[in-house]
Amino acid sequence: MALPYAHPLTDEAVTSTAASVATGIAGVIRAPFKGKLIAVGTMLGSTVATADATCTVSIAGTAVTGGSFVITQSGSAIGDHDFASVYDPNANATITGANLVNENDVIKFAFTGSGTGGGNVHCYAVIRLG
Repeated sequence: MALPYAHPLTDEAVTSTAASVATGIAGVIRAPFKGKLIAVGTMLGSTVATADATCTVSIAGTAVTGGSFVITQSGSAIGDHDFASVYDPNANATITGANLVNENDVIKFAFTGSGTGGGNVHCYAVIRLG
């Protein structure tokens, strides 16, 4: 089966884990090189309880434009995937700016809202070398 999107060899995915989607919890990743953030997302390690949670992604303290998305509580399950992207029309949000990274910049996934979860949340960022 062909991939729906061609990913050049200059794309690299970097990952982290957050303890849960509760307010005040965050996942952080070090940018390994200078480039452009083209996708960010989360996958649940447990169900979300109480209410929805919002994930806001920032680079070196500056929010990525279009890089926030909601992790829905209703019907949540282990492995649920929510993400923002510059290229995927199926994404929860579309990244439109403030997405350039320098080597050693911190990419932060900050969770807010009333959502709680009893397990880890896998966070990832795809960076295109540039």
